[in-house]
Amino acid sequence: MVTLGYGPDFTMIRSRGVLMNIPQMVRTLHDELEGAGVNGGGHLVVGSIKFAEGMRTEVLQRLAEMIGGLEVA
Repeated sequence: MVTLGYGPDFTMIRSRGVLMNIPQMVRTLHDELEGAGVNGGGHLVVGSIKFAEGMRTEVLQRLAEMIGGLEVA
């Protein structure tokens, strides 16, 4: 299970039973979405991501794609 909470310029992530690495996901988003101002971090299963408010749709869409490709433990 993955739970996302989000606002205009941030998202918070919690997961259970999903093999994810939030710091790596932040780096990937930062590299892939130029101009989105992605930064953040956390642990393997809990963290937060900040981004430019105008890029919310793009960031959350890419994040959902990334999460959808993860393995379940």
